[in-house]
Amino acid sequence: MVPRVDTLPSPAVNYQGLLDRNYDLVLGRWPMLLANLPEELKADLLFDDRLVVAAGIHTPWARRRKIDLGRLVGEPWILPPRESWTYSFVSDAFRARALAMPRVDVMTFSLPLAMHLLANGPFITVFPQSVMSLHSEQRHLKILPVDLPAHSWPVVILTLKNRILSPVVERFAECAHEVAKLFSGKIPRP
Repeated sequence: MVPRVDTLPSPAVNYQGLLDRNYDLVLGRWPMLLANLPEELKADLLFDDRLVVAAGIHTPWARRRKIDLGRLVGEPWILPPRESWTYSFVSDAFRARALAMPRVDVMTFSLPLAMHLLANGPFITVFPQSVMSLHSEQRHLKILPVDLPAHSWPVVILTLKNRILSPVVERFAECAHEVAKLFSGKIPRP
């Protein structure tokens, strides 16, 4: 058996994929939807994550000790499309402070592209803190000291309740739990 890994923009799209048995499991961030999980599905919490503001270490923002969110309105941002949870989170954070939504210069779900542009350009974005803890040094990125609303984003494995997983898929889930221990309760605030 050869595992197939698909990168999809939103776990909400994958309910049907799990129900139709196109996927053995879905690994992803699951904000706000755990309460509305279809009865046939099971969510296994790996860890709670949060979003942080990030920029390249070469930017003037990387040298600041504290940054007010309002100062970032006129900066070039990289964000996922409007229908994403991340975009909504950023929009809500700016709206809560009675600020205009920042200018979005690049709209993408591609994490590698966003990291590359951040490391080499003037951009600002939000990433999950777990991603930053894994990639910030090697990608020349820095978490900016911006006070964002505290919002937990559960990272879960979704499976069908009464489906027996193959040994390969079970081992993958075990490995995901082992990796999750690195983040569980240990993700510091910037």
